Amino acid sequence: MKKLNFIKIRREQHVFILILARPEKRNAFSPTMVSEIAYALEIANSDPEVRLVQVEAEGPVFCAGMDLKAFEDPTVDIGNPSIPKVEKSLAELFAQLNKPSVCVVRGDVIAGGFLIALSCTYLFATSDVRFALPEVKIGLFPFQVLALLLEYMPERRAMDLCIRGGSFSAAEALEKQLLYAVLQPGETELEALKDAIIANAPLAISRGFEALGYLKKNPQADNYAFLLDELAKLRETADFQEGMVAMRDKRKGHWKNR
Repeated sequence: MKKLNFIKIRREQHVFILILARPEKRNAFSPTMVSEIAYALEIANSDPEVRLVQVEAEGPVFCAGMDLKAFEDPTVDIGNPSIPKVEKSLAELFAQLNKPSVCVVRGDVIAGGFLIALSCTYLFATSDVRFALPEVKIGLFPFQVLALLLEYMPERRAMDLCIRGGSFSAAEALEKQLLYAVLQPGETELEALKDAIIANAPLAISRGFEALGYLKKNPQADNYAFLLDELAKLRETADFQEGMVAMRDKRKGHWKNR
């Protein structure tokens, strides 16, 4: 595995853990950090043993968004020559992940930090977390965040968050349906969710994410024909055969991911 400067990764059984590890800069992402995240997500995507990606962060701020100085002046960015350079949005990188992901936020989410938090399938946050979109206060607009917000709420409410540039609590984020849940002491709901995901057929879930990506890119296509074809393909897999036997025998499936 290649050396990483701004993130940490590890696998715990079927869970791939990605940790933002630039706390001295409030985990603001630089071009190199984005490339490292792309590298990590590709590892997770290609590893058949990985069934869930979990994203966390070191320090008191989950992510303060884009490191503007590093993007404006390449000499400021600390490169990592061992990692392929990737020039893509963080939201685009997470959209290419064909596995469930859960983001666990224990510090404030600011500006472009939303690109990571809202791109994950599930978002948990501790009760003290604040969410803020302050871009308009410095003459910018959170264009990419807006695209993600529109997946969660009507356009006027999404625009309101971007226009006012204020902050809101985890409880308010839950009301806005941005959060899956507020993280409680003991984190039992998070662990129960992870266990439920890992117990289910990983190949079927992966194909589901691929189908979702197709539906988003081809909204006017003959989607029912496509989905029926995908279902037929899944019915030919070893995991489907195992699932039918497991249901008959009233036991959990032993998935082979093929």
